[in-house]
Amino acid sequence: MSATQTNKIEIIKATTSKIQDVDFENLHFGEVFTDHLFECDFKNGEWQKPTIKPYAPFLMDPSSKVFHYGQAIFEGMKAFKDENDAIWLFRPDENCKRFNKSAVRMAMAEIDETIFLEGLNQLIEIDKNWVKKGLGNSLYIRPFMIATGTGVIASPSAEYRFMIILSPAKSYY
Repeated sequence: MSATQTNKIEIIKATTSKIQDVDFENLHFGEVFTDHLFECDFKNGEWQKPTIKPYAPFLMDPSSKVFHYGQAIFEGMKAFKDENDAIWLFRPDENCKRFNKSAVRMAMAEIDETIFLEGLNQLIEIDKNWVKKGLGNSLYIRPFMIATGTGVIASPSAEYRFMIILSPAKSYY
């Protein structure tokens, strides 16, 4: 893995890609994920340094509030590639606004729009080969946030993890 800094996002690239192992003609929705993910933690009242890194599981404390009080939100969106290899998103800024409305309702920290959009755009740029051209092909984008603060006392968390994961997709129907 190599680490670089771009627009305040630390980027750690995967040493190998798993794209060659994917059958893009026979995808099952939400089961295959790209090589990288975006992650940014909220601690001490502020968003920390965002990172794009290889897709992998992560450890969580069993008393994390997401497990006990259900503090979790998500959005769903898609990216498409046109015949000229340009990648298109439909109003990602509106997804960010809707995401933050959900955060307010769930007593969670709102994500800075710059972190959301820059993280999204850089992640898609890194994994752009996963966006396939053609009718019905897309890249499903799942931004989500979970409460990572610990303790079983009934109160909102003081810590959160915001992540974006990507999954190649075919038409649902």
